[in-house]
Amino acid sequence: MLPCLLVPALLAQAPVAVSVTAEPHEVRPGDSVLLTWAFPQTRQIRLEPGGMVLPGKYQVTLRPAYTTTYRIFDARPGGPELGQTEVRVIPGLPLGEPARVCAFDASARAVLPGEPVVLKWDCAGSAKVRLEPGGLELDGKSEVTVTPLESTRYTITVNNAAGGQSRTVEVAVLGRLNAALPTPATVCTFEASRTVVKPGEQVDLRWFCQGNAKVRLEPGGLELDGQSSIAVVPDKTTVYTLSVSNLTGGSSRSVEVRVETPRLVLTEKDLGNSQEALKPLVHLDLAEALREGEAKREAAPQGAWTMRLAVSGRSDGHKIIARAAGPKAAEIMMLPYVRSDGLRTWQACFGIYPSRVLAKKAWKKAPETLRRAFKDALPQELSTQSASPPRIQP
Repeated sequence: MLPCLLVPALLAQAPVAVSVTAEPHEVRPGDSVLLTWAFPQTRQIRLEPGGMVLPGKYQVTLRPAYTTTYRIFDARPGGPELGQTEVRVIPGLPLGEPARVCAFDASARAVLPGEPVVLKWDCAGSAKVRLEPGGLELDGKSEVTVTPLESTRYTITVNNAAGGQSRTVEVAVLGRLNAALPTPATVCTFEASRTVVKPGEQVDLRWFCQGNAKVRLEPGGLELDGQSSIAVVPDKTTVYTLSVSNLTGGSSRSVEVRVETPRLVLTEKDLGNSQEALKPLVHLDLAEALREGEAKREAAPQGAWTMRLAVSGRSDGHKIIARAAGPKAAEIMMLPYVRSDGLRTWQACFGIYPSRVLAKKAWKKAPETLRRAFKDALPQELSTQSASPPRIQP
């Protein structure tokens, strides 16, 4: 029993507060959502859907196309779920007030070619802003620096489901134009540290983009820097696409990470370990076990024999037989069996042998647990026809 002095100390320990929030939690299709989380005791988390590995305290901007439950897991292998939140996408959500431009101005109205100009704006109505020329989409209250090489009229357009508005500002460029227009943003490199992985393995995605632009990574819809990297843990083969844009245009590039499924059939070297030898039959359901058994029977030579252990039983009976066979589980075959009344069931057989005599001799060397469980095992001719019971001899 704990000393009395320790009890107050134990009661004083309180769980560490954690949180996962989405703002707003109800949006129309295509609207932005700010997802924020804080898990002080976890260095890295995995965000699903998308499999993105991110810091334990972070926030990302998302644009869900449909109602989505975002789930956060400890990024370590087999890590538990830490929290989740649902963002509801409602096409019929009330429209609210139309988007409008409250202010749009430039830090200078006349500059020399290539000199920077800061464009600032403030918009109401929870809207996104489209800036021309360039077609860049930005926040409703933000700013951007441009370097015009000739006199330019900048236009911002805001829209939401209830309506929109545009406003323009002109910046005059003085003197001769001695430089070419800036080039559109391009993805110079986008690569994965590995393109073939097993389920649960981590992949590092790295990229470098020109044009001082933001990038968008799919799946997941994360908005990131133009020169950065991120770790992902794909649970299936995934094509990751990086899109980038600036005032004069953009581009995208994709890379595929293939997730290999675990092998189900063991090689000869695996059979030295009895636990490994159990895996194929124990992990198969009855339908898969019957398909594997029929394939073995079709490959057997004409006139081959086997030892019949059992006919019918529970749907998972083949797994019980495999455990009893131990290191010889790979020699168990599940075969279809049609009774005289037409009912299709299954039977379990042990090994493939050239004759009845050799089948009986092999049975004497079978694992003791298997022979003790099936004392009534009988030699059986391994017929290739599943429509009728094969011939059995004692």
